[in-house]
Amino acid sequence: MKQKKSIGIWTIPVLALFAVAALAGCEDEVDKSNRFTFTGELISTHLENNPQFSSFTTILSKAKIGKKASGSILKTLSTYGSYTCFAPQNEAVDSFLQKQYDLYLEGERTGITSPYLEDLTDSMATEIAKNHIIEMGYKTTDIYDGAFPMSTMNHRFTTVEWTTNEAGQVFPLLNNSARIINQDLEMENGYIQVIDAVLSPSNKLLPELIEAQQSFRIFCDAMKLTGVDSLLSVYDLDPDYDNTLTGPSLDSETSTSPYPKEKKQKYTVLIEPDALYNSNGIYNLEDLKAFAENWYGTEAQNDYKNDKNALRQFILYHVIDRQLLYSSSTGPGGFIMENYENQGYSSIVNLNQRFDSYEYYETMLPYTMIKVTKPYTNEELKTEIILNYSKEMGSVAINPEMKNHLNVVVDKATATKEKYPELTDFDQSALNGIIHTIDRILIYNEDEMAGNVLNERIRMDISALFPELTNNSVRWDLSSPGNVVTFIPNGFCKYFVVNNTDTEVFYFRPHQTYLGSYANYQGDEFIVEGKYDFQYRIPHVPAGDYEIRFGYPRGYYRGVCQFYVDGKIAGIPVDLRWSTDTDLIIGWVADTGLSEDEIKENDKAMKNRGYMKGPSSIILDKDSKGTMRDSEQSLRKIIGTYRLGKSDHWLRFKDVTEGGTGKLNQFDQDYIELVPTIVLSDPNKPEDTF
Repeated sequence: MKQKKSIGIWTIPVLALFAVAALAGCEDEVDKSNRFTFTGELISTHLENNPQFSSFTTILSKAKIGKKASGSILKTLSTYGSYTCFAPQNEAVDSFLQKQYDLYLEGERTGITSPYLEDLTDSMATEIAKNHIIEMGYKTTDIYDGAFPMSTMNHRFTTVEWTTNEAGQVFPLLNNSARIINQDLEMENGYIQVIDAVLSPSNKLLPELIEAQQSFRIFCDAMKLTGVDSLLSVYDLDPDYDNTLTGPSLDSETSTSPYPKEKKQKYTVLIEPDALYNSNGIYNLEDLKAFAENWYGTEAQNDYKNDKNALRQFILYHVIDRQLLYSSSTGPGGFIMENYENQGYSSIVNLNQRFDSYEYYETMLPYTMIKVTKPYTNEELKTEIILNYSKEMGSVAINPEMKNHLNVVVDKATATKEKYPELTDFDQSALNGIIHTIDRILIYNEDEMAGNVLNERIRMDISALFPELTNNSVRWDLSSPGNVVTFIPNGFCKYFVVNNTDTEVFYFRPHQTYLGSYANYQGDEFIVEGKYDFQYRIPHVPAGDYEIRFGYPRGYYRGVCQFYVDGKIAGIPVDLRWSTDTDLIIGWVADTGLSEDEIKENDKAMKNRGYMKGPSSIILDKDSKGTMRDSEQSLRKIIGTYRLGKSDHWLRFKDVTEGGTGKLNQFDQDYIELVPTIVLSDPNKPEDTF
C-alpha cells in the first residue's frame, strides 16, 4: 500500500487523523450568536493582520455568503466553527487577475474585465472566495493523494497530489495548479493553508474543457462528430431539487435523515492525447475512424450518432457515468476505495492488502463494463490504477492484438504534464466531471472481456451500483463527524425502484465492523426498512450464464424475503433472520479445528443448501484478524443461475414475513456477486475463498 510522503521538514503520518471539529453550516444570513471570544487568532484576524494577504482579504470582504446575505465571507471566518481557508498571497492574486483579463481580451468569458482588484465585481469576488473555503478544518496530515474530503463552498472538490520541487521538498499540489507553501497554520476556528496561486476550477462543462485542450484535438473531433458532446453537457438533473428536505429516521438512529446534498449528473472521461494516437499511427479523425472500424466493425458506418457506429462505440467506452477522482483517499469517490479512515473503519486494515483491490464500472457504451484494479500483488504496478487488468500482465489474451489494449494505466495529473509538455496547463476538472489521460488506446472487445478480463467472480458493493450516490457526495461521505445516514428518496437513483409506500431507503456510510456483529464489504450499508418491496437493475456484464449471489449480514430483523429475477420468482422465500431454525438450514460450521477436507466438505454442504460463507479477504476485526469467512453472520445466498444477455435484468426483493408491518424488518444489502458458470465448472481452477 502506498503511504504518504514526507514534506521537507514536515512529517506526514501513515494514518490519516480525521478532524472532529464541528461543521459550520452555510446560511444566507450570518448568525451573530455564533460569535465567540477566543484567546488566539481567528482566520479572519490572521488574514487582516498580515499584509501579504491584503488582496485576498479584500476579495473575502466583497464576497457574499449567500444570495440574500448581508454579511461577507470574511465575516463568516470570524465566527465560531471550523474552516479550511486556502489563502493566496498578493502576488498570486495579481497574477490571476492579469491572466483572466488577458483571456477576456482574447474573447473568453472570464467574468473579469479589468486587471485591477478594485474593479472586481462582488459576484466574481464571491466566486473566487468560495473556491478557497471548506466548511471543515483540515490539516495536510488528514490528506492522501486524492482530494480534500469535503467540497468547497462552491461545491467543487479540491484535488491533491504530492509533488517534489528541484530542492527535493515535497509539497501538496492543489487542482494541478497551486502548491501549499505554508501548511497547517492553526487558528481558533480552523486552518489556513497558504498557496502560491489562486484556485480557479473551470466552470466549463466537459465538452468545452476537452475542446480547450489542443492536445485532445482528435478525441474532441470524434466526440463532436458522434454526438457524445451533447451527452457530456448534462449536469443539473433537477433545478428544483430541494436539498433541505429530511426523510424519516433510520430505526437505529434518533434523528431524521437528510436528503442527498445535490442531484447532479457527472462523468469521467478517459482520453488518449494526440501524441499517443500519433505513436500508434493515428494522425487525424479519418485515421481514428479506420482504427475504430477495425475493432468495432462497419455497421452504421456513416451514421455517427448511432450506437452501432464504430467511432461512437469507441468514444462511448471512454466515458463512465460518474465522477471518479484518481484516489478516494479521504471521502470523495475515486477509482478505488483506498486510504479511507472513518469511525473505526479503515480500508487499509479491513480490505486486506494481500489481494488486489478492484472495482467494476459500466461505461456509456451500452452493455459494457470496465474493470479498475490496484494490483497490490504485482510489484511493478502495485501503485498504479489499471483499467482492464489482465491475468499475467496480458500474456493471456484471447486476441494477441488486444495485449496492447489491456493493462491501461490511468495517469495522475502530474504524470500527464510530465509526459506531455504541451499539457503543462492541464485542467482536468470540469463543472460536471473529470478528465484523466491514459497510456494506451482503450478498446472494448467482447471476446476478450468475457474470456479474460471479466472471466472471474465479479463482486460489487451494492452502493457502487448507483452512480448517483458517488456523484452527489453520498457514498463515503465525510462531511461531519459521527455515523452519517442519508435518506434516499424514491426516484433519486435511476435504476433503483421502490414498489410500495412502506419501503424506506437509507445509506449508512462506512463505520466500525465487528466479528460476530456488523459485517460489511466496504464498511458502508445500504439499508431498506419497512414492509419492503424494491428492485434494482443488475450491472451489465458480458452475455453469458451467471450464478447470482447476494451478500448480506444476518440479523434478527432481516425478515423473510422472496427474490425475483426479471419479474419471475427465484426459488422459495428465504428467511434472512438469525435464529436456531436458520442455523440448521444454513449449516455454517467454523473452520477452526477442521481439516482441509472437512472445510471443503462443509463448504460443499452449505452450497448444496444455497449458501456460502463470506469472503476471507475482508477483515472484520483488526485485532484478531477475523474475516467475513470467520463470521457466522456474514453469508452469501445463491439466488440461482441465469442467462444474462444484452438487455436490462432486474433483481426484486419483497418482504413476505407473516405479520410483518412497519419497521419490523430491516433489509441490509452488502454486495452482489455475478459468477460466470465457466469459472464454477473448471476443476483445475476451483473458486478461491477470497
